[in-house]
Formats: sequence, C-alpha cells, structure tokens
Amino acid sequence: MSIKFRLLLSYIALLLVPTLLTVIVGIFAGFYYMEDFYKDYPGVGKIHTLRQGMIERERFFSHIKKISLRSPDDLEDERFLKKIEQQLIGFNTGLIVRKNHEIIYSSKILQQEVKKVVLPQFGEYAYDRAIFLEKGSSDELRLSQQDFYFSDKTEGSVFLITNIEPMKKAFQEIVSILTITIVVILIITNGTLTYLVAGSIVKPLNKLKDSANRIKEGDLDFEVISNTRDEIGELSRAFEEMRKRLKYSLDKQLQYEENRKELFSNISHDLKTPITTIKGYVEGIRDGVADTPEKMEKYIHRIYTKAVDIDRLIDDLFLFSKLDLNKFPLHLSSIDVTKYFLDLVEELQFDLEKEKMTIKYHYKIDAPVFVIVDVMQIKRVIVNIIENAVKYTDKPEGIIDIMLEENKDQVQIEIKDTGQGISKEALPFIFDRFYRADPSRNALTGGSGLGLSIAKKIIEEHGGTMWAESAEGIGTSIFFTLKKHRSGDIE
Repeated sequence: MSIKFRLLLSYIALLLVPTLLTVIVGIFAGFYYMEDFYKDYPGVGKIHTLRQGMIERERFFSHIKKISLRSPDDLEDERFLKKIEQQLIGFNTGLIVRKNHEIIYSSKILQQEVKKVVLPQFGEYAYDRAIFLEKGSSDELRLSQQDFYFSDKTEGSVFLITNIEPMKKAFQEIVSILTITIVVILIITNGTLTYLVAGSIVKPLNKLKDSANRIKEGDLDFEVISNTRDEIGELSRAFEEMRKRLKYSLDKQLQYEENRKELFSNISHDLKTPITTIKGYVEGIRDGVADTPEKMEKYIHRIYTKAVDIDRLIDDLFLFSKLDLNKFPLHLSSIDVTKYFLDLVEELQFDLEKEKMTIKYHYKIDAPVFVIVDVMQIKRVIVNIIENAVKYTDKPEGIIDIMLEENKDQVQIEIKDTGQGISKEALPFIFDRFYRADPSRNALTGGSGLGLSIAKKIIEEHGGTMWAESAEGIGTSIFFTLKKHRSGDIE
C-alpha cells in the first residue's frame, strides 16, 4: 500500500471514526439522560418522542382555547380544571385561570412560582413567552396566554406555564458530554492514526538512517530488508542495491589491490630469475671463464635467450594490463571460421614438427560459418594454448587435435593435447595470472605464466567463454566459443 493511499485512508478514518463514535456515544448518552427527563415529563415519555410530546401539549392548549370560547364558565369549575391539570402534569405544565384581576385557580406545581410570576394583562398576546423567575436565575418558564370573556361579560384569562428547566438541564448535560466525547475521541483517534501511520513511515526511515550511518563508517556487511510495497519499500530496495554495488566495488577494489601486490611480487620473481642468469654469464665472461670461442658463444647465446624471455614477459604484462583495464582495441572482421583454422593449422604445422608434435584438424560443420573476430588476437589465443601443450608434453611424440563444432548461436573450439595433464586441485586456477601448477618447472618450461590468462581475456572480449578439462597422464582439452556473425555485429 502506497504512502499516499495510506495517508488518504487515515484522513478518511479521521473523519468517519470520530463521527461514528460520537453518534454512538450520543445515542447512549441520550438514553441515559432522557430517563431523567421523562421523570420530569412523564407525559412525553408515554408518547415516546419529545416532538410528539410538544405537539400533544399544543393540542391541549388548543382544546382549552375552544373551551374558553364555547363554554367559558367551565373554566370556573374546579373539578373540570383538576381533570385538565392531571393531563398537563405529564408535560410538567401547570394551569392558571384569572377572572378580572383575581386568580381563581392555580395548579399545585405552580403554587410557588405563581407568586413570583408577573402575568400578562388582559389583551396582551403571549404565546410561548420565556419567563425567568428571578434576575440571573437559570430557571425558565414558558407561558402561553388565552384571553376570553365569561358568560357574565367579565374578563378572563387562562395561562399554560411549562417549566422547561429540567429539559434545558438534560440537553445541556448531553451537549457537555458530547463536546467532551468529541474532544477525547478526536485526541485518541488522531493520536492513534498518527502513531500508526507515522510509525509505518518513521521506523523504516530510521532504519535507512542507521544504514546510511553504517555505510558512512565503512560498514557494508549488513542487509537492508523491507517487505513493504510502498515508496519507502522501493527506497529501501534501491538503498540495498546501492549497498551491494558499493560492497562489490569495495571488494573489487580490495581484490585489485591484492592482485596488484601479487602482480608486483610475481613480476619481481619472474624478472629476477633471468636477470640473475644474465648477470652470472656476464660475470663469467668478465672473469675469463669463457676462455674459448665455443664457451663465449654459449654464454652469449644464453644471455640472448634470457633477454628474449624478459622482453616477452614485458610484452605479455603490457598486453595483460591493457586487457585488464579494457583499453585494448579489437580490430574486428568477419571470417569463415573453418577456412581460418585450416590456414592456421598449416602455418603452425611447420614449427610443431621441430618439437616432434603432430597437429590434426577436425570440424563438424557442413556449410560455411562466419564469426566476428580480431584475427591476430585469435591467433595469439591459439598459439598460447599450443605453446602450453608443447611445454607440458612428456611423451616422445605428442598430438594436438583442433576440433570445431557448430551450435545454435556460436562455434565451439576444442584444442586437445596428449600431455601430462593437470590435477583436479590445480585445474580451477590455470587461467589465473602467473599461476603454475608446478612452480619448480619454471626454469625448465620458461614463459610468463600469463599465456592462458591473456587467452581467456581475449576470448571474453569477443563475447565468448573459455574453460578446461583434464586428466592426469592422458592430456588436457582447452575449450572456447566464438559468436556467429549476424548482420550489424561489426558496427
């Protein structure tokens, strides 16, 4: 659920929940206080609703009006007036009858109030007029007046007086309760919703803040976990992705630093050996050890061979560093892969015969297949692999098989030798730079230890992969793949 939708729901709840709770509290408060109200107004309670009770009261007043007009002398009959009084008591209403200026009848509930009330004069029209018994008093009476003439032509007035103070008190208490209830409900609802909504936002933000502080301190060994689907969840996942990339970059940087140290160590080692040899032969010549033309020629030849080794090591290091930094440009062209390898095998055959090695070429491709490659660099890959095969062949005569096989989107090349093989422990590391399965053979086999590393990087630059399979005492197979040519690949 998004934060925007969550806030919208909280706003709706902030409106609906207090309203609903207020209505419920109002209903219960109404029932509670109306019980007291109906005690003071039992006639209203029998009719069930206040509005109907007031209508009933007005109906009585209209009835009295008719009596005053049709049979005014009935309003002098005490028994008749008591019957009407009994009906009015249920509405907390009393009756007063005045003849001329003398009160001839007053209801019992008005015995005290009538002394304090100044009744309107004959001819004054008073209907539902508010009367306060004392100045500043909260007690309020509602007076309705009907003037008429008795049969003897004397002036008469009948007054209906209702004490509405209990009604006012009940409604004031209900209003007070509802006001307090609304305030409390708003505080609780607002506090609860704010806590829930803010908590769902603030807690994840605090986690992100803590994570940012840990990253600032250099600690990347943790995980930012978020299962929410809102904006903060997306931010947390993006933050976690950033942390992973930072950790990967840092680990890679540390690995580069370790590789750099290892590289310097290996360079120092591989350069020191031929340089020490050259120094030895030079000292032999200087000290007169090479005292014959044959010895002199032998020493010079050794010096030249070691200088060539150093030169090749420097070239390999230069090439490897450019490949490692992705600064080595490839000059790509489309070639027929079967024809290219056929020409290359013929070219290599002459040099391999001197090493008593036989090279064979096999391919399972019927129609011409084209690949996009840098011709010179692919040749370097093949030469590096074959040189390794020649160095580690421990048989009088060795065989190298080059086999091509076509797949759906690529061509797979296998170069198989009949050498001494590689142990299972050493096989995963043969493409690491400067790695040699048996360092004691360095002086014998020569080389920079970068041949297979360079070959693998060149193949990867072409978008292919390289791997090896080997069995000790039987031989080793180096595999790599090249992508088939498709229109637009060169561009």
